[in-house]
Amino acid sequence: MGLKRPADEGSNPSDPNLFSLEKRKGICKANSVIKEFKGKMKTRWKALIAFGAVVFLALTVGLLYLLISSIDVNQLPLIGQKVAVIPIKGTITLEGCSGGIFGTAQCASVSTIKEMLKNADEDNSVRAIVLDINSGGGYVVASRELERAVKDTKKPVVACIREVGTSGAYYVASAADSIVADRDSITGSIGVVMTIQHYYGLLEKLGINVTVIKAGKSKDLGSPYREMTEEEKRELKEVIDKIYYDFVSDVAKNRNLSFSYVEKISDGSIYLGSDAKDLGLVDYLGNLDDAIDIASELGRISGEPAIEEAKPRKISLWDLFRISAEDVGSEILSVIHIISQNSND
Repeated sequence: MGLKRPADEGSNPSDPNLFSLEKRKGICKANSVIKEFKGKMKTRWKALIAFGAVVFLALTVGLLYLLISSIDVNQLPLIGQKVAVIPIKGTITLEGCSGGIFGTAQCASVSTIKEMLKNADEDNSVRAIVLDINSGGGYVVASRELERAVKDTKKPVVACIREVGTSGAYYVASAADSIVADRDSITGSIGVVMTIQHYYGLLEKLGINVTVIKAGKSKDLGSPYREMTEEEKRELKEVIDKIYYDFVSDVAKNRNLSFSYVEKISDGSIYLGSDAKDLGLVDYLGNLDDAIDIASELGRISGEPAIEEAKPRKISLWDLFRISAEDVGSEILSVIHIISQNSND
C-alpha cells in the first residue's frame, strides 16, 4: 500500500485563511494597476490642459493684435487725442447758406455749426475744440444762439480769429475758454447796427405810387415807400439800445470784465489783434497751430494731437438752383405786385 503524504500546513485549498490571503493579494495588485493608470492619465490631462492653455493664449494674443491694429486708438473711450477744428466763416445766420458754382458755403449756418459742436462734444475721441473764425459777424439772434451753444459745450473750446472776427463773430468767440488772434487780424466792432433802405424817391421818378393801408400806427415802421418820422427813429433806437446792452453784458461776463469797461471800448470800433490783446478782448496772439496747442493743453492731451476738421454739408447744384429760383421768383413777384398796384391806381 502506498502511503499518503500529509498536506503541507497552510496549503489546504479549503482553508479560509488561505483564500482570504489570496483575495487580498489580488485586490492590492488591482489597486496598484488602477493607481498606476490614474497617474498616467493625470499626467496626460495635465499635458493636454497645458497645451490647450498655450493655444488659447496664442489665439487671444493674435486676435488682440489684429483688433488693436485695425482700430484707431483715437476712437477708444478716454484714450482719444483729437482736437476738433470747426470753421465759422462768412455771415452768421439761422437760414441756409447760399453757395457758389462749386457749392462752397458762403455763410456760417448756426444749425450746422451747432450740430458739429454737439458731435465733437459727445465724441470720446475728441478732447478739445477749436473754432476757426473768419467772419465779420451776422444777425443778432443767430449770433446769440451760437454764442450760447459754445458756452454750453462741456469740453474746452478755443476760438482762433484769423483774418476777421468782428461783431457777432467776436460775440461767439467771447464764449470760448480762450481766444487766440493773429496780431494783424481785425476784431472788436462790438455794437449793433440797423440799416433800412428807402427807394420812395426812385419810385416817384419812375411814376410808381405805393398805397399802404394799415391798422396800427407803427405797422409799416421802416417802410421803404416813405420817409421815416423822428418818432419812428427813436422807437427803433430804443430797440437797438436794448440789443446793444445785452451784447455788452454777455461779452463782459464771458471775458470777466466789468460792464462799464466793455461799454467804454464798445463803440463799434475795430481793433487789430495786438490792440485787442492789450484791451483784454483776446488772450493770446498767434495762429491756428497755436490755438490747437492751447486746446491740447486744456484738453490734457499728451504728445501730438490728431486734428479732426469738421466740415459742413456742401451745397449741391440742386440746392443752388432752388435758392436762386426762390430769390429770383420773390423779386419778380414783388415787382409784379408793385406794377399791378400802380396800374389799379
